[in-house]
Amino acid sequence: MCYMMSKQGYGGDSIEHWPPHLMFYYSQTDPANRGANLPGSPIFASSDTSEHLTEFVVAVQRWSDGTEGRDPNEAHEHRDTRK
Repeated sequence: MCYMMSKQGYGGDSIEHWPPHLMFYYSQTDPANRGANLPGSPIFASSDTSEHLTEFVVAVQRWSDGTEGRDPNEAHEHRDTRK
């Protein structure tokens, strides 16, 4: 598990700043089995078949300082531009 709750977080030049979120890592699994990437789901997931890993991301409503973050559903709009 990993958490990214600070407004000062930096994911690199090619990645926009996400809202506060939690990340969970599992051996490669079907994201739909955990309710990810489904309409209305607050869980986004991506699989890396070469690493045999599935990453689940759950956006939360508040930053670590207690202030309101963006709408958690905006996490679904993330597009990883690292290719």
